[in-house]
Amino acid sequence: MGKGKLQIPIIPKFKVQSDDFNNLLLIGFDKTNIENTNHLNRMVHFFLYDYKFDRVWKNPDADLEKLKRYCAVLSPDFSMYTEMAPAMQLYNTFRNRWCGAYYASKGIRVVPTVSWGNENTFEFCFDGIEKGSTVAVSTYMVSET
Repeated sequence: MGKGKLQIPIIPKFKVQSDDFNNLLLIGFDKTNIENTNHLNRMVHFFLYDYKFDRVWKNPDADLEKLKRYCAVLSPDFSMYTEMAPAMQLYNTFRNRWCGAYYASKGIRVVPTVSWGNENTFEFCFDGIEKGSTVAVSTYMVSET
């Protein structure tokens, strides 16, 4: 499934429609509900505390039908704190790409979320994202140093 030295799963680039990002609206994963038909024109984001969406890694099929209803899903934004061990940062990048690739394989349009910690993470933070892909980046929890 993955390519390169680290075998990070690839999130395939989807064909962007001309109006995909006009009036872009997002909805937090924690606000999605299978019974709610409002906001289906939104993209689902995971710019939340990890505990609020860790289940997409542990049981990715549990929310599959719910996520399929939205216009797109951003890949899960697992934390990349600068004080984390590099192995954990790599693991969280792997989980991001694995979930994104899995959901894409199930027919969901996935926008890769890119995160990094310190400069050491630049070596792998774009792995698993096809060149020319539209990506999401959050400034949530970012601080000046």
